[in-house]
Amino acid sequence: MKEATGRQDAYRARTRKALLKSAQEVLAEVGLTATIEDLASKAEVSPATIYNHFESKDLYLKEAMTDIWEEALLQAYSGRSPGEGIETKLDVCRKLFRINQTNSLLGRVLSKTLSDGSFVIEALRPNAEKSFKDSVRKGGLNLKDFDTRMEVWSHALVGIFQGVFVTKKMSPEDADKALSISLSIWGFDEKLAEKLTTKPISS
Repeated sequence: MKEATGRQDAYRARTRKALLKSAQEVLAEVGLTATIEDLASKAEVSPATIYNHFESKDLYLKEAMTDIWEEALLQAYSGRSPGEGIETKLDVCRKLFRINQTNSLLGRVLSKTLSDGSFVIEALRPNAEKSFKDSVRKGGLNLKDFDTRMEVWSHALVGIFQGVFVTKKMSPEDADKALSISLSIWGFDEKLAEKLTTKPISS
C-alpha cells in the first residue's frame, strides 16, 4: 500500500513539474493574457487536469513564474548560499539584468510578464523576503520599517527590470546605476552603494 502511494505521489510530482514547465513556455510566448485553454493545449492535457494540481489559473502562473525564477537564482548564486550577505544578493541581481532576452526562457518570460509588476511581486516576494531580511540583518542595515522598505524596494526593482526587459530603455549598466540609487531605501551610503554595483560580477 505504501509503495503504491509512493508511486502515485511521484507521478503527481512529475506531472506537476511538467505542467509548470509547460506554463513557463506559454508565459514566454503569450504572457499573462494566456487562457486556461492556451495552457492546457500547450501541456496536452485537459483544463481539469490543471485544476487538479492548481487552485486557479492565477496561482498556476505565479507558481510557474516562481519556479523558473528560483532556478535562475540557483544558477546565479554559483554554489554560494542564498543566506550570504547583501553583497552576494546584489551580485546575483546584476547577473539577472544580463540574462539574454531572446535565447533565454527566463528572459522571454520576463519580457512578457513584467508589464504587470504586481503579478511579479506577488509571485516572487514571499520566497525572497525572509532570505533578504536575513541578509539585511547580517549586513548591519536598518531593519526599522522593514515591511515598508521592502514594499518600496520591490517596486523599484520591478521598475528596473521593466526598463531592461520590457521598454528596453535601460542597458544592464544603466540598471546597475538604478540599483545603486535604490539602495538608499535601505540606508546605504551613496559611495558604498556605487562601489557594490560597479565592482566586477562574479563568474
